[in-house]
Amino acid sequence: MNRVKAGIAFVLICFSALSLCGCFMPRAHSMGASLMAVPHQPRASADSANTEMSVAVGAFGNIAGEGLNVNKVKNGGGDVSFMYRMGGAVSPLFFSAAAGGMLGKLHLDCNESRCSDNAEKYKAWLKTREGKREYSFWDVQERLLLGGDFNVGQYVLLGLGGGVQFFQGGGSYDDMRDELEDRKLLENVDGNAGFAPVSSVWAGSRLGDGGKWGSVLAEFDMLYKGDIEDWTSAIMLSYFHPTGFYGGVVWNSQLGYGLNVGKAFVF
Repeated sequence: MNRVKAGIAFVLICFSALSLCGCFMPRAHSMGASLMAVPHQPRASADSANTEMSVAVGAFGNIAGEGLNVNKVKNGGGDVSFMYRMGGAVSPLFFSAAAGGMLGKLHLDCNESRCSDNAEKYKAWLKTREGKREYSFWDVQERLLLGGDFNVGQYVLLGLGGGVQFFQGGGSYDDMRDELEDRKLLENVDGNAGFAPVSSVWAGSRLGDGGKWGSVLAEFDMLYKGDIEDWTSAIMLSYFHPTGFYGGVVWNSQLGYGLNVGKAFVF
C-alpha cells in the first residue's frame, strides 16, 4: 500500500513539475496546413456514365478569420484543379489534382487551452510591440485525391475521397514562429513546408428534374498532420450552376469564414 501511495505521489509531483515548467508550450500552424478551398464538382447529370475530364479555376478569401493562436486573419488566393472521371461500370470513381496559392496577414493570439493554461511567457510577449504586430504570410498548396461520387436516385449526391496535401510557405509570420520556437515560447507544429493525408466527404442534392437548376453540396475535409489535436478541418457549402459556375461559403479551422467562387470547364 505504501508503495502504491508513493507511486501516486511521484506521478502527481511529475505532472505538477511539467505544468509549472511550461513544457507544454502553445502551438501555431503554418497557414499552408489549412485545407484547400477547392469544392468537389459533382456530375451535371445523374444519368451520365461517360468518361469525363474537367478543369476548374477558382478564387477565395476572407477578411476576419481566426485559427490556432492567431486572429484577424485576412487572406486571398486562387487555385486550379483537374478532375478525371472513369466511365462505364466504374463511372463513380474519380481522380483529382489541385494547386493553389494565397497571401495574407494576421496577428498572433492566445486562444487554445494549452496557451491559456500554461503560457505566461508567451502571453507576456503578446503584450509587447513585437507581439502586437501584424505579420504576413504566403503559401502554395497542392492536393491529390482519389474517391467515389455516387448518385442515389435522381436527386441525392453522396461521396468520399482520400489522398495527400502538400504545402510550402514563408513570410514574416513563418519567420516569427521559428524565432518563438527557438526562444521556447511557442511550438512550431508544421514548419514552413510539409505534407499530410487528407480526407473528404460530401452530401448534396440536385435541384429540379435532372439538376436543371444546378446542385447544392455540403463537404467536410480533414488534414491529418501531427497529433490528433493538431488536425485541421474545413466545411464548404457550395452551389454549382449547370453552366459550370460555382460559389459558396467556407469555414476553415485555420482561416475562419470565407467565400469562394469559380468556373469549371467540362470536356
